[in-house]
Amino acid sequence: MGEPVYLVGEANEVGAVQGQLQREVLRERLDRLLARAALTQSTLELRERAQRFGRVLEQATPHWLEEAQSLAAAAGCELWSLLALNCLPYNFWGNELVAAPLELNRHATEVISAYDAQGYEPLLGGDCTTYFALGSATISGETLFHKNRDERDEVQCVYTKQVDGWQRFIGAGDIGNLGTAHLHTENYWVGANNTGSSIVGSEYEDCALHDGHVLRYLAEHCRTLEDILPALETLIENNWMGGGGVERGMILLFADARRALIVEATSRRMAHEWFEEDAAMGVRTNHFLLPEMQKFCLGPDENSARRYDRARNLWEAQEGFLVISTCGELARDRVGLPHAICRNPSDNLGSCTVSTSTATISTHDDRRCQTHFRNCHPSYTHTVILTPLDRVSDSDLVSGAHNQHWRNYRGWA
Repeated sequence: MGEPVYLVGEANEVGAVQGQLQREVLRERLDRLLARAALTQSTLELRERAQRFGRVLEQATPHWLEEAQSLAAAAGCELWSLLALNCLPYNFWGNELVAAPLELNRHATEVISAYDAQGYEPLLGGDCTTYFALGSATISGETLFHKNRDERDEVQCVYTKQVDGWQRFIGAGDIGNLGTAHLHTENYWVGANNTGSSIVGSEYEDCALHDGHVLRYLAEHCRTLEDILPALETLIENNWMGGGGVERGMILLFADARRALIVEATSRRMAHEWFEEDAAMGVRTNHFLLPEMQKFCLGPDENSARRYDRARNLWEAQEGFLVISTCGELARDRVGLPHAICRNPSDNLGSCTVSTSTATISTHDDRRCQTHFRNCHPSYTHTVILTPLDRVSDSDLVSGAHNQHWRNYRGWA
């Protein structure tokens, strides 16, 4: 654990700090990406996609582009490759993901080399499980909000970010991703993004903001949950809204101390559900449930459907007795392999649970508004406790297969 580092200041200053701290990991990741592009003769395609994505940033979030320029310069990489990382084409890696070269000292049988997790079956589908509970559904009477993030096993980072002129938030995700996969804002609301259902092609805008980008956009623009739906409408109206993956929708979940909101969206439309009653609870995996969205999507894959049923049953059974530890125990659940809530590298699904976050939001004590964050597989890592404003810690914990190799890497927060 190191001293806190805050990404606060002008966009170019924030980008420069990121580039300095993340240089080694980012350059290694981009080297693998560019080698794959050369092998598949897709370098020109990636350059063109990066240009298209850059034009979206110029219109929607110009300070992100400034941040990315400084990040790339400080890390010693080309801007276009960083932008391309944020808008890769469908099935870019196929079943041949090139993992980072690791020297792994195993301390448990489940901490395995990324090379053992190269199998990838797209039809299994599904990334992320999120659940929340309000009011008297919890022992403390405070909101609990949890997300398991399932993704390719890349090095993760956790941080507090505030570009001048925009609102501050705690976020986390892959190094090189301009968005965020976990969210806790200075205005005491939290959010999560889940990959949504497969959608019909006309509902998808390519090279636009993916679900992680959208989550950051909302964090910077929205003071309250009331601001979220109008902000999403702006993204849709301007064709800035992408998806949770190529031709996949996105599911966005939010909560504050008194209510919660679930949004299911494609690039063209959205539907939403408010949860405002005491003891309200919600669970989402990776398929649309709202009736308004059914004609625009395909049916749920088996992985998402099974995780949803399992998580809902476990979560709702604890109504009135939910605490932070309940969130953690559910996050580790391995029943129903390979369709388990907690995904290990050895499951051979091409992704694993790389991080989790559990937020508490109180109606009566701001000091109890915290995020308990595991910047690694939940079975293997300690919890880093972050508060929304100024008390954060560095994390040198990274995603599952990388944990031992990168144990001396100074993460940032």
